[in-house]
Amino acid sequence: MKRIINYFRRLQWKLTLSYAIVTVGTVVVLAALLVGIAMYTENQVTTRVFDSFYWSKTAFQDNIPYLIEEPAELQPWLERVQEQGFAWTDFQSYTVRESLDYANTLVTGTQSIYVLEPDLTLIAAAPLNDPKAIGKPFKARRPNGLGLETILDAALVGDKNYTAQSYTLPDGTYIVAFPLRKTDDDPVVAIVVYTLKPIQFATPINLSIYTTFFIIITLIMLMATLPVGAVFGWLASRGLRKRLGNLSTSAKAWSRGDFSAAPRDGSADEIGELTRNLNNMAGQLQTLLHTRDELARVEERNRLARDLHDTVKQQTYAARMQLSAARNLLESDPKMAAEHLEAALQLNRETQQELKLIIDELRPAALEGKGLAQALAEYAARWQEHTGIQVTATVSGERSLPLDVEQALYRVLQESLSNIARHAEADTVGLSLGMTPERVTLVIADNGRGFEPNSVSSNSLGLAGMKQRLAEVGGTLKVESTLAVGTTVTAEVQLNAK
Repeated sequence: MKRIINYFRRLQWKLTLSYAIVTVGTVVVLAALLVGIAMYTENQVTTRVFDSFYWSKTAFQDNIPYLIEEPAELQPWLERVQEQGFAWTDFQSYTVRESLDYANTLVTGTQSIYVLEPDLTLIAAAPLNDPKAIGKPFKARRPNGLGLETILDAALVGDKNYTAQSYTLPDGTYIVAFPLRKTDDDPVVAIVVYTLKPIQFATPINLSIYTTFFIIITLIMLMATLPVGAVFGWLASRGLRKRLGNLSTSAKAWSRGDFSAAPRDGSADEIGELTRNLNNMAGQLQTLLHTRDELARVEERNRLARDLHDTVKQQTYAARMQLSAARNLLESDPKMAAEHLEAALQLNRETQQELKLIIDELRPAALEGKGLAQALAEYAARWQEHTGIQVTATVSGERSLPLDVEQALYRVLQESLSNIARHAEADTVGLSLGMTPERVTLVIADNGRGFEPNSVSSNSLGLAGMKQRLAEVGGTLKVESTLAVGTTVTAEVQLNAK
Protein backbone atom coordinates (compact mmCIF):
# COMPACT_ATOMS: atom_id res chain seq x y z
CA MET A 1 0.00 0.00 0.00
CA LYS A 2 2.81 2.37 0.94
CA ARG A 3 4.54 1.62 -2.36
CA ILE A 4 1.37 2.49 -4.28
CA ILE A 5 1.00 5.75 -2.34
CA ASN A 6 4.65 6.63 -3.00
CA TYR A 7 4.18 5.84 -6.69
CA PHE A 8 1.35 8.34 -6.99
CA ARG A 9 3.55 10.93 -5.28
CA ARG A 10 5.74 10.98 -8.37
CA LEU A 11 5.87 14.21 -10.34
CA GLN A 12 4.08 12.81 -13.38
CA TRP A 13 1.05 11.75 -11.38
CA LYS A 14 1.01 14.98 -9.42
CA LEU A 15 0.90 16.96 -12.66
CA THR A 16 -1.73 14.61 -14.10
CA LEU A 17 -3.88 15.08 -11.00
CA SER A 18 -3.42 18.85 -11.15
CA TYR A 19 -4.56 18.91 -14.79
CA ALA A 20 -7.59 16.80 -13.88
CA ILE A 21 -8.48 19.05 -10.93
CA VAL A 22 -8.14 22.18 -13.06
CA THR A 23 -10.36 20.55 -15.70
CA VAL A 24 -13.01 19.65 -13.11
CA GLY A 25 -12.89 23.14 -11.63
CA THR A 26 -13.24 24.72 -15.06
CA VAL A 27 -16.18 22.47 -15.93
CA VAL A 28 -17.98 23.26 -12.67
CA VAL A 29 -17.46 26.99 -13.17
CA LEU A 30 -18.68 26.83 -16.77
CA ALA A 31 -21.73 24.78 -15.76
CA ALA A 32 -22.55 27.23 -12.98
CA LEU A 33 -22.11 30.10 -15.42
CA LEU A 34 -24.48 28.50 -17.91
CA VAL A 35 -27.09 27.89 -15.22
CA GLY A 36 -26.67 31.46 -13.97
CA ILE A 37 -27.13 32.84 -17.47
CA ALA A 38 -30.27 30.71 -17.92
CA MET A 39 -31.70 31.87 -14.60
CA TYR A 40 -30.84 35.47 -15.33
CA THR A 41 -32.37 35.31 -18.78
CA GLU A 42 -35.57 33.74 -17.50
CA ASN A 43 -35.88 36.35 -14.79
CA GLN A 44 -35.38 39.34 -17.08
CA VAL A 45 -38.13 42.01 -16.99
CA THR A 46 -38.17 42.27 -20.79
CA THR A 47 -39.36 38.67 -21.17
CA ARG A 48 -42.02 39.15 -18.54
CA VAL A 49 -43.13 42.40 -20.13
CA PHE A 50 -43.93 40.81 -23.49
CA ASP A 51 -45.48 37.77 -21.83
CA SER A 52 -47.62 40.13 -19.74
CA PHE A 53 -48.62 42.05 -22.90
CA TYR A 54 -49.56 38.86 -24.69
CA TRP A 55 -51.63 37.19 -21.98
CA SER A 56 -53.40 40.33 -20.75
CA LYS A 57 -54.26 41.25 -24.34
CA THR A 58 -55.50 37.66 -24.85
CA ALA A 59 -57.89 37.99 -21.90
CA PHE A 60 -59.19 41.36 -23.14
CA GLN A 61 -59.42 40.03 -26.72
CA ASP A 62 -61.42 36.98 -25.59
CA ASN A 63 -64.04 39.11 -23.78
CA ILE A 64 -64.34 42.81 -24.69
CA PRO A 65 -65.19 42.47 -28.45
CA TYR A 66 -68.22 40.38 -27.45
CA LEU A 67 -69.16 42.33 -24.31
CA ILE A 68 -69.37 45.55 -26.35
CA GLU A 69 -72.59 44.18 -27.75
CA GLU A 70 -73.91 43.89 -24.18
CA PRO A 71 -72.84 47.11 -22.45
CA ALA A 72 -74.60 46.14 -19.20
CA GLU A 73 -72.15 43.24 -18.78
CA LEU A 74 -68.99 45.04 -19.98
CA GLN A 75 -68.77 47.52 -17.10
CA PRO A 76 -69.16 44.94 -14.27
CA TRP A 77 -66.65 42.57 -15.94
CA LEU A 78 -64.11 45.36 -16.32
CA GLU A 79 -64.52 46.44 -12.69
CA ARG A 80 -64.04 42.86 -11.51
CA VAL A 81 -60.83 42.52 -13.56
CA GLN A 82 -59.55 45.84 -12.25
CA GLU A 83 -60.22 44.84 -8.64
CA GLN A 84 -59.51 41.09 -8.63
CA GLY A 85 -57.55 40.32 -11.78
CA PHE A 86 -58.29 37.81 -14.50
CA ALA A 87 -59.88 34.43 -13.80
CA TRP A 88 -59.60 31.12 -15.63
CA THR A 89 -63.00 31.72 -17.24
CA ASP A 90 -61.68 34.89 -18.89
CA PHE A 91 -59.62 32.80 -21.31
CA GLN A 92 -61.38 31.08 -24.17
CA SER A 93 -58.07 29.67 -25.39
CA TYR A 94 -56.05 27.14 -23.43
CA THR A 95 -53.71 28.62 -20.81
CA VAL A 96 -51.70 27.52 -17.81
CA ARG A 97 -51.02 28.80 -14.32
CA GLU A 98 -47.94 30.75 -15.36
CA SER A 99 -49.84 32.42 -18.21
CA LEU A 100 -52.57 33.58 -15.81
CA ASP A 101 -49.86 34.98 -13.50
CA TYR A 102 -48.34 36.89 -16.39
CA ALA A 103 -51.73 38.27 -17.38
CA ASN A 104 -52.32 39.49 -13.83
CA THR A 105 -49.22 41.65 -13.82
CA LEU A 106 -51.92 44.20 -14.53
CA VAL A 107 -51.86 46.17 -11.30
CA THR A 108 -55.39 45.69 -10.06
CA GLY A 109 -57.13 47.98 -7.62
CA THR A 110 -54.79 50.91 -8.10
CA GLN A 111 -54.66 51.67 -11.83
CA SER A 112 -57.43 52.44 -14.30
CA ILE A 113 -58.58 50.45 -17.32
CA TYR A 114 -60.28 52.23 -20.21
CA VAL A 115 -62.20 50.76 -23.15
CA LEU A 116 -62.56 53.08 -26.15
CA GLU A 117 -64.46 53.05 -29.39
CA PRO A 118 -62.30 53.33 -32.54
CA ASP A 119 -63.17 57.04 -32.51
CA LEU A 120 -61.69 57.21 -28.97
CA THR A 121 -65.07 57.58 -27.27
CA LEU A 122 -65.01 56.10 -23.77
CA ILE A 123 -67.43 53.16 -23.47
CA ALA A 124 -66.24 51.65 -20.16
CA ALA A 125 -63.77 52.40 -17.39
CA ALA A 126 -62.70 50.85 -14.12
CA PRO A 127 -62.87 52.37 -11.68
CA LEU A 128 -65.66 54.55 -13.07
CA ASN A 129 -65.25 57.74 -11.05
CA ASP A 130 -67.45 59.84 -13.38
CA PRO A 131 -70.34 57.97 -15.03
CA LYS A 132 -70.97 61.03 -17.17
CA ALA A 133 -67.65 60.45 -18.95
CA ILE A 134 -69.12 57.40 -20.70
CA GLY A 135 -69.93 58.25 -24.33
CA LYS A 136 -67.60 61.22 -24.36
CA PRO A 137 -64.13 61.57 -26.03
CA PHE A 138 -61.22 60.16 -24.07
CA LYS A 139 -59.59 63.17 -22.37
CA ALA A 140 -56.12 61.65 -22.24
CA ARG A 141 -55.98 62.46 -25.94
CA ARG A 142 -55.06 65.98 -24.98
CA PRO A 143 -51.34 67.07 -24.74
CA ASN A 144 -51.16 66.05 -21.07
CA GLY A 145 -51.95 62.48 -22.01
CA LEU A 146 -48.41 61.33 -21.03
CA GLY A 147 -47.46 59.97 -24.44
CA LEU A 148 -50.78 58.25 -25.19
CA GLU A 149 -51.06 59.98 -28.55
CA THR A 150 -48.40 57.81 -30.12
CA ILE A 151 -49.62 54.45 -28.84
CA LEU A 152 -53.28 55.36 -29.55
CA ASP A 153 -52.37 56.20 -33.10
CA ALA A 154 -50.62 52.81 -33.39
CA ALA A 155 -53.71 51.10 -31.94
CA LEU A 156 -56.05 52.93 -34.35
CA VAL A 157 -54.16 51.63 -37.38
CA GLY A 158 -54.10 48.13 -35.89
CA ASP A 159 -50.32 47.99 -35.28
CA LYS A 160 -49.46 44.60 -33.72
CA ASN A 161 -46.02 45.66 -32.55
CA TYR A 162 -45.90 45.49 -28.74
CA THR A 163 -43.29 48.20 -28.60
CA ALA A 164 -45.47 50.54 -30.66
CA GLN A 165 -48.46 49.70 -28.44
CA SER A 166 -46.76 50.72 -25.18
CA TYR A 167 -45.17 53.77 -23.66
CA THR A 168 -42.72 53.65 -20.75
CA LEU A 169 -43.04 56.23 -18.02
CA PRO A 170 -39.96 57.50 -16.09
CA ASP A 171 -40.80 55.23 -13.12
CA GLY A 172 -40.74 52.11 -15.33
CA THR A 173 -44.51 51.76 -15.61
CA TYR A 174 -45.89 50.77 -19.02
CA ILE A 175 -48.96 52.54 -20.52
CA VAL A 176 -50.50 50.09 -23.00
CA ALA A 177 -53.07 50.67 -25.80
CA PHE A 178 -54.16 47.46 -27.58
CA PRO A 179 -56.45 47.30 -30.64
CA LEU A 180 -59.14 44.62 -30.30
CA ARG A 181 -60.84 42.71 -33.12
CA LYS A 182 -63.23 39.81 -33.24
CA THR A 183 -60.92 38.11 -35.73
CA ASP A 184 -57.58 39.01 -37.26
CA ASP A 185 -59.23 40.10 -40.50
CA ASP A 186 -61.95 42.22 -38.87
CA PRO A 187 -61.56 45.96 -38.30
CA VAL A 188 -60.71 47.34 -34.87
CA VAL A 189 -63.81 47.24 -32.69
CA ALA A 190 -62.31 48.69 -29.50
CA ILE A 191 -59.11 49.92 -27.89
CA VAL A 192 -58.19 49.00 -24.35
CA VAL A 193 -55.88 51.29 -22.36
CA TYR A 194 -54.36 50.10 -19.07
CA THR A 195 -51.22 50.13 -16.99
CA LEU A 196 -48.64 47.38 -16.50
CA LYS A 197 -45.97 47.22 -13.84
CA PRO A 198 -44.25 43.93 -14.71
CA ILE A 199 -41.21 44.93 -12.63
CA GLN A 200 -43.27 44.00 -9.58
CA PHE A 201 -43.92 40.50 -10.81
CA ALA A 202 -41.20 38.00 -9.90
CA THR A 203 -41.35 34.71 -11.73
CA PRO A 204 -40.64 31.97 -9.18
CA ILE A 205 -37.42 30.17 -10.03
CA ASN A 206 -37.70 26.41 -9.85
CA LEU A 207 -34.45 25.56 -8.06
CA SER A 208 -34.95 21.81 -8.43
CA ILE A 209 -35.06 22.15 -12.21
CA TYR A 210 -31.90 24.25 -12.29
CA THR A 211 -30.16 21.95 -9.81
CA THR A 212 -30.93 18.97 -12.02
CA PHE A 213 -29.81 20.94 -15.06
CA PHE A 214 -26.56 21.85 -13.31
CA ILE A 215 -25.84 18.23 -12.32
CA ILE A 216 -26.62 16.88 -15.78
CA ILE A 217 -24.57 19.44 -17.67
CA THR A 218 -21.67 19.04 -15.20
CA LEU A 219 -21.65 15.25 -15.63
CA ILE A 220 -21.81 15.52 -19.41
CA MET A 221 -18.97 18.04 -19.54
CA LEU A 222 -16.89 16.00 -17.07
CA MET A 223 -17.36 12.83 -19.09
CA ALA A 224 -16.15 14.67 -22.15
CA THR A 225 -13.32 16.74 -20.67
CA LEU A 226 -11.96 14.91 -17.62
CA PRO A 227 -10.37 12.02 -19.58
CA VAL A 228 -8.96 14.52 -22.06
CA GLY A 229 -7.48 16.66 -19.25
CA ALA A 230 -6.02 13.64 -17.45
CA VAL A 231 -4.50 12.16 -20.63
CA PHE A 232 -3.11 15.54 -21.64
CA GLY A 233 -1.59 16.02 -18.17
CA TRP A 234 -0.07 12.54 -18.23
CA LEU A 235 1.43 13.03 -21.68
CA ALA A 236 2.64 16.56 -20.95
CA SER A 237 4.35 15.45 -17.74
CA ARG A 238 5.83 12.28 -19.26
CA GLY A 239 8.57 14.15 -21.08
CA LEU A 240 9.22 16.32 -18.05
CA ARG A 241 9.56 13.24 -15.82
CA LYS A 242 11.97 11.63 -18.27
CA ARG A 243 14.15 14.73 -18.43
CA LEU A 244 14.28 15.08 -14.65
CA GLY A 245 14.92 11.34 -14.35
CA ASN A 246 18.00 11.71 -16.55
CA LEU A 247 19.26 14.47 -14.27
CA SER A 248 18.64 12.31 -11.18
CA THR A 249 20.47 9.32 -12.70
CA SER A 250 23.45 11.47 -13.62
CA ALA A 251 23.53 13.06 -10.16
CA LYS A 252 23.67 9.61 -8.54
CA ALA A 253 26.53 8.62 -10.84
CA TRP A 254 28.40 11.86 -10.01
CA SER A 255 27.99 11.16 -6.28
CA ARG A 256 29.84 7.87 -6.87
CA GLY A 257 32.61 9.69 -8.68
CA ASP A 258 31.50 8.60 -12.15
CA PHE A 259 31.43 11.73 -14.29
CA SER A 260 31.01 9.86 -17.57
CA ALA A 261 27.24 10.08 -17.16
CA ALA A 262 26.35 13.41 -18.78
CA PRO A 263 22.65 14.09 -19.48
CA ARG A 264 21.80 15.62 -22.83
CA ASP A 265 19.01 18.17 -23.16
CA GLY A 266 19.03 20.66 -26.02
CA SER A 267 15.78 22.38 -24.99
CA ALA A 268 15.83 26.12 -24.47
CA ASP A 269 13.61 26.00 -21.39
CA GLU A 270 14.67 26.13 -17.74
CA ILE A 271 15.27 22.37 -17.46
CA GLY A 272 17.51 22.43 -20.53
CA GLU A 273 19.44 25.35 -19.09
CA LEU A 274 19.72 23.54 -15.74
CA THR A 275 21.02 20.42 -17.49
CA ARG A 276 23.72 22.36 -19.29
CA ASN A 277 24.72 24.16 -16.09
CA LEU A 278 24.95 20.86 -14.22
CA ASN A 279 27.08 19.36 -16.98
CA ASN A 280 29.43 22.34 -16.74
CA MET A 281 29.50 21.98 -12.97
CA ALA A 282 30.26 18.25 -13.27
CA GLY A 283 33.14 18.98 -15.61
CA GLN A 284 34.55 21.61 -13.27
CA LEU A 285 34.07 19.29 -10.28
CA GLN A 286 35.87 16.48 -12.07
CA THR A 287 38.76 18.82 -12.85
CA LEU A 288 38.77 19.99 -9.24
CA LEU A 289 38.86 16.43 -7.94
CA HIS A 290 41.71 15.55 -10.27
CA THR A 291 43.58 18.63 -9.11
CA ARG A 292 42.90 17.79 -5.48
CA ASP A 293 44.11 14.23 -6.00
CA GLU A 294 47.25 15.52 -7.63
CA LEU A 295 47.82 17.93 -4.75
CA ALA A 296 47.18 15.14 -2.25
CA ARG A 297 49.70 12.93 -3.99
CA VAL A 298 52.23 15.77 -4.10
CA GLU A 299 51.61 16.47 -0.41
CA GLU A 300 51.98 12.78 0.43
CA ARG A 301 55.25 12.59 -1.51
CA ASN A 302 56.50 15.71 0.23
CA ARG A 303 55.58 14.26 3.62
CA LEU A 304 57.29 10.98 2.81
CA ALA A 305 60.32 12.88 1.56
CA ARG A 306 60.40 14.86 4.80
CA ASP A 307 60.02 11.74 6.93
CA LEU A 308 62.73 9.91 5.01
CA HIS A 309 65.00 12.92 5.23
CA ASP A 310 64.43 13.49 8.93
CA THR A 311 64.77 9.85 9.97
CA VAL A 312 66.00 7.26 7.50
CA LYS A 313 68.48 9.50 5.66
CA GLN A 314 69.94 10.93 8.86
CA GLN A 315 70.16 7.55 10.51
CA THR A 316 71.73 6.00 7.38
CA TYR A 317 74.29 8.79 7.24
CA ALA A 318 75.10 8.33 10.95
CA ALA A 319 75.45 4.57 10.46
CA ARG A 320 77.85 5.20 7.59
CA MET A 321 79.96 7.46 9.77
CA GLN A 322 80.06 4.79 12.49
CA LEU A 323 81.10 2.15 9.96
CA SER A 324 83.78 4.43 8.54
CA ALA A 325 85.18 5.07 12.02
CA ALA A 326 85.15 1.32 12.79
CA ARG A 327 87.09 0.59 9.61
CA ASN A 328 89.75 3.16 10.48
CA LEU A 329 90.15 1.76 14.02
CA LEU A 330 89.88 -1.90 13.10
CA GLU A 331 93.68 -2.54 13.23
CA SER A 332 94.83 0.08 15.74
CA ASP A 333 91.96 -0.19 18.29
CA PRO A 334 89.73 -3.21 17.72
CA LYS A 335 87.77 -2.57 20.93
CA MET A 336 86.82 0.97 19.85
CA ALA A 337 86.05 -0.30 16.35
CA ALA A 338 83.62 -2.83 17.88
CA GLU A 339 81.79 -0.04 19.73
CA HIS A 340 81.40 1.89 16.48
CA LEU A 341 80.03 -1.24 14.80
CA GLU A 342 77.52 -1.73 17.61
CA ALA A 343 76.40 1.89 17.23
CA ALA A 344 75.99 1.35 13.48
CA LEU A 345 73.87 -1.78 14.14
CA GLN A 346 71.62 0.20 16.52
CA LEU A 347 71.18 2.91 13.90
CA ASN A 348 70.29 0.21 11.39
CA ARG A 349 67.62 -1.20 13.71
CA GLU A 350 66.13 2.28 14.20
CA THR A 351 66.13 2.79 10.45
CA GLN A 352 64.20 -0.45 10.03
CA GLN A 353 61.63 0.67 12.60
CA GLU A 354 61.16 4.02 10.87
CA LEU A 355 60.75 2.33 7.50
CA LYS A 356 58.18 -0.06 8.97
CA LEU A 357 56.19 2.87 10.40
CA ILE A 358 56.23 4.63 7.03
CA ILE A 359 55.15 1.45 5.24
CA ASP A 360 52.30 0.98 7.72
CA GLU A 361 51.15 4.54 7.04
CA LEU A 362 51.07 3.78 3.32
CA ARG A 363 48.84 0.75 3.89
CA PRO A 364 45.55 1.82 5.61
CA ALA A 365 43.80 -0.76 7.72
CA ALA A 366 40.55 -0.37 5.80
CA LEU A 367 42.31 -1.61 2.64
CA GLU A 368 43.16 -4.82 4.48
CA GLY A 369 39.49 -5.52 5.28
CA LYS A 370 39.77 -4.71 8.99
CA GLY A 371 37.48 -2.58 11.11
CA LEU A 372 38.72 0.70 12.53
CA ALA A 373 38.81 -0.59 16.13
CA GLN A 374 40.97 -3.60 15.25
CA ALA A 375 43.25 -1.53 13.02
CA LEU A 376 43.66 1.07 15.78
CA ALA A 377 44.62 -1.59 18.35
CA GLU A 378 47.13 -3.28 16.01
CA TYR A 379 48.73 -0.05 14.88
CA ALA A 380 48.99 1.23 18.48
CA ALA A 381 50.69 -2.03 19.53
CA ARG A 382 53.23 -1.83 16.71
CA TRP A 383 53.83 1.86 17.38
CA GLN A 384 54.38 1.15 21.10
CA GLU A 385 56.83 -1.60 20.23
CA HIS A 386 58.79 0.63 17.88
CA THR A 387 58.81 3.77 20.00
CA GLY A 388 58.80 2.39 23.54
CA ILE A 389 55.98 4.81 24.52
CA GLN A 390 53.19 3.23 26.56
CA VAL A 391 49.81 3.24 24.79
CA THR A 392 46.37 2.68 26.39
CA ALA A 393 43.48 2.14 23.95
CA THR A 394 39.73 1.97 24.71
CA VAL A 395 36.85 1.33 22.28
CA SER A 396 33.11 1.80 22.94
CA GLY A 397 30.08 1.09 20.78
CA GLU A 398 31.98 -0.75 18.06
CA ARG A 399 30.13 -0.83 14.74
CA SER A 400 30.81 -0.85 11.01
CA LEU A 401 31.73 2.49 9.47
CA PRO A 402 31.87 3.81 5.92
CA LEU A 403 35.19 3.08 4.24
CA ASP A 404 36.11 6.73 3.68
CA VAL A 405 35.41 7.53 7.37
CA GLU A 406 37.66 4.68 8.53
CA GLN A 407 40.46 5.79 6.23
CA ALA A 408 40.22 9.42 7.35
CA LEU A 409 40.31 8.56 11.07
CA TYR A 410 43.10 6.04 10.54
CA ARG A 411 45.21 8.70 8.83
CA VAL A 412 44.55 11.10 11.70
CA LEU A 413 45.72 8.38 14.13
CA GLN A 414 48.92 7.79 12.11
CA GLU A 415 49.74 11.48 11.80
CA SER A 416 49.05 12.17 15.48
CA LEU A 417 51.20 9.26 16.74
CA SER A 418 53.95 10.20 14.28
CA ASN A 419 53.97 13.74 15.69
CA ILE A 420 54.08 12.39 19.26
CA ALA A 421 57.03 10.12 18.46
CA ARG A 422 59.01 12.95 16.88
CA HIS A 423 58.15 15.97 18.97
CA ALA A 424 56.17 15.29 22.15
CA GLU A 425 58.79 13.53 24.34
CA ALA A 426 55.83 11.75 25.96
CA ASP A 427 55.82 8.70 28.22
CA THR A 428 52.22 7.60 27.74
CA VAL A 429 49.52 8.03 25.13
CA GLY A 430 45.78 7.43 25.61
CA LEU A 431 43.61 6.43 22.63
CA SER A 432 39.80 6.51 22.83
CA LEU A 433 37.43 5.50 20.01
CA GLY A 434 33.73 6.03 20.64
CA MET A 435 31.04 5.09 18.09
CA THR A 436 27.28 5.76 18.13
CA PRO A 437 24.70 5.65 15.30
CA GLU A 438 25.05 9.44 14.94
CA ARG A 439 28.81 10.04 15.25
CA VAL A 440 32.25 8.55 15.74
CA THR A 441 34.89 10.25 17.91
CA LEU A 442 38.62 9.55 18.10
CA VAL A 443 40.67 11.13 20.94
CA ILE A 444 44.49 10.94 21.10
CA ALA A 445 46.04 12.40 24.29
CA ASP A 446 49.71 12.41 25.37
CA ASN A 447 51.56 13.66 28.47
CA GLY A 448 54.39 15.23 26.50
CA ARG A 449 55.88 18.66 26.63
CA GLY A 450 53.01 20.26 24.73
CA PHE A 451 53.20 23.36 22.58
CA GLU A 452 51.56 26.71 22.03
CA PRO A 453 48.68 26.09 19.54
CA ASN A 454 48.75 29.72 18.33
CA SER A 455 52.37 29.33 17.33
CA VAL A 456 51.54 26.57 14.82
CA SER A 457 50.38 27.71 11.40
CA SER A 458 46.99 26.37 10.40
CA ASN A 459 48.50 25.68 6.99
CA SER A 460 51.15 23.26 8.34
CA LEU A 461 51.16 20.06 6.33
CA GLY A 462 50.31 17.73 9.20
CA LEU A 463 47.49 19.78 10.70
CA ALA A 464 46.09 20.88 7.31
CA GLY A 465 46.18 17.30 6.04
CA MET A 466 44.21 15.96 8.98
CA LYS A 467 41.60 18.74 8.75
CA GLN A 468 41.20 18.20 5.02
CA ARG A 469 40.74 14.45 5.37
CA LEU A 470 38.06 14.94 8.02
CA ALA A 471 36.31 17.71 6.10
CA GLU A 472 35.89 15.38 3.11
CA VAL A 473 33.79 13.02 5.24
CA GLY A 474 31.91 15.74 7.12
CA GLY A 475 34.16 15.70 10.18
CA THR A 476 36.03 18.22 12.33
CA LEU A 477 39.41 18.32 14.09
CA LYS A 478 40.14 19.95 17.45
CA VAL A 479 43.66 20.33 18.89
CA GLU A 480 44.25 21.37 22.53
CA SER A 481 47.74 21.62 24.05
CA THR A 482 49.28 22.95 27.26
CA LEU A 483 53.02 23.39 27.80
CA ALA A 484 54.56 20.74 30.11
CA VAL A 485 51.15 19.01 30.36
CA GLY A 486 50.47 17.45 26.99
CA THR A 487 48.37 17.56 23.84
CA THR A 488 44.89 16.24 23.01
CA VAL A 489 43.68 15.72 19.42
CA THR A 490 39.94 15.12 18.94
CA ALA A 491 38.54 13.99 15.56
CA GLU A 492 34.75 13.74 15.20
CA VAL A 493 32.62 12.70 12.22
CA GLN A 494 28.83 13.10 12.08
CA LEU A 495 27.57 9.90 10.49
CA ASN A 496 24.05 11.21 9.84
CA ALA A 497 25.59 14.08 7.81
CA LYS A 498 26.97 11.57 5.35
